[in-house]
Amino acid sequence: MRGFLDFLIRHYFTFFFIFLQSISLALIVQYNQRQSVVLINSSNRFIGLINRKLNTIESYLSLRSENERLLQENVKLRNLLPDNYKPNRLPQTYVNDSNLSQIYQYIGCKIIHSSTHKSRNFLTVDAGSLQGVTIGNAVISSEGVVGVVKTVSKHYASVMPVINADFKVSCRLNHDDYYGSLVWDGISSRGGFLNDIPFHVKVAVGDSLFTTGYSNIFPSGIPVGTVKKVSSEGGDNFYTIAVDLVVDYKKIQSVMVVNQLLKSDMDSLSVEIDD
Repeated sequence: MRGFLDFLIRHYFTFFFIFLQSISLALIVQYNQRQSVVLINSSNRFIGLINRKLNTIESYLSLRSENERLLQENVKLRNLLPDNYKPNRLPQTYVNDSNLSQIYQYIGCKIIHSSTHKSRNFLTVDAGSLQGVTIGNAVISSEGVVGVVKTVSKHYASVMPVINADFKVSCRLNHDDYYGSLVWDGISSRGGFLNDIPFHVKVAVGDSLFTTGYSNIFPSGIPVGTVKKVSSEGGDNFYTIAVDLVVDYKKIQSVMVVNQLLKSDMDSLSVEIDD
């Protein structure tokens, strides 16, 4: 308290000067209309500037909650899509009340770590076995294919994205039933190659690529990329097709894990066929 009093005494003349200046300014504004109008306009501009800055800050701070709301809304809508269900075709009676069985379940989560500059990049998401995530689950975003779950703990999972040298996914052209294998180009975080498309198939720059559903991981029809360049050079009978990936791995923040609920049944059938 003594220090504060010493400060006031030391700067007494400065505070007294500011006090007199404030009184002078108030008198000028009160008895001079022109100065009063100028002060009011200046004050309004200053207050308007402050309000705009505050609104900008508030809008920025609300983006996180808005993104979370949109993610949960996308998850809810994905879980309601007709493609997530198949009809129960029992020969005599229906055991279930519903005529449909759910095939896919979507789990919303956030990316908490990612790499884009390595040959074998990985992502980490904040959902694990307690949320229903299992090894082999597909991972997508609102834009399209992101990757596949490789390891899972109780609360987290690591995802091998398309931009990993070991990643492959079956894709088809939007206008044709022909499909090939898409791999990363190993250079750009937005680049890939579509292989195994023969010369007699019509392919043009700008054609869209979608998942086929043959891998028993990704649902059919998920966007993967667009054709960037088509080349017929080489000694084989297949195009060299450069692809622009739909997902920007340097910006992506939210994803959805796709749980294929009938995968174990299909895998067991595959084992029986192989045997």
